[in-house]
Amino acid sequence: MKEMVFLLFVLGALGAGVQVSADDYPDGCVDCHTQSERRDFRVNTLLAKIGHGRGGERTLVIPDGCTRCHATDDEGTAGSLSKLIHTIHYDGQERNRFVKKYGGDCLNCHSIDGSSGKVQTRSGERNWSLHIVSLN
Repeated sequence: MKEMVFLLFVLGALGAGVQVSADDYPDGCVDCHTQSERRDFRVNTLLAKIGHGRGGERTLVIPDGCTRCHATDDEGTAGSLSKLIHTIHYDGQERNRFVKKYGGDCLNCHSIDGSSGKVQTRSGERNWSLHIVSLN
């Protein structure tokens, strides 16, 4: 069902003349999840706030590296990354930052090849340093 909704979005965007090849967010998550003087929205910081394990420190490319545990087919050791991310970014739309500030635009996270219709998830190198924790 979600695939059908997404396909309808893509077809509607193509039919409406929406520019689907724009590359404002080539690295996906790490282009939006950044640190500023006021706030730290980096993925590692958000994961730490919810008590996520050290997977974020071992993952070099976001979100591709997350599928080591969060397999898209629910066969990983953790839940589907796709389900988690879509829930986080679209639930509570009246107060959801992704929807309110970024318009909930699928193309912030996904790229679409206009000729083939192939959809890919944008991914980029993490924007934080690896912290070595001494056990001594």
